[in-house]
Amino acid sequence: MAKRLTGTLILSCVLTLPAFAAYNGPGEDKPINRAADTLNAKDDTPVELTGHLIKSLGDEKYLFRDNSGEVEVEIDNALWRDIEVNSNTTVTLKGEVDDEWSGIEIEIDEIDLMGDTH
Repeated sequence: MAKRLTGTLILSCVLTLPAFAAYNGPGEDKPINRAADTLNAKDDTPVELTGHLIKSLGDEKYLFRDNSGEVEVEIDNALWRDIEVNSNTTVTLKGEVDDEWSGIEIEIDEIDLMGDTH
């Protein structure tokens, strides 16, 4: 009886564990590459924007602009890696859409410096 109870407990524990495998191949989520398109995107949609950081909004938030428009981005201080940019510096920002109660914001995971345009 004890073996049967132990077996039943083990089996029920195994069956209730979440699956740890996941699909890692190509998917339909292509990164958004225009600021204007981020404004209607779903939460967690990947983005890859190339343009300019035109203004610091404080608290790790910046205004990003490309040819399509503007969007607020959040860049953690640790990502700057001792680089400096100004409104003439072209950057590529990689991250994801963060749909918050206050509106759409882009949470940046990577900054690539493209160079200065004078």
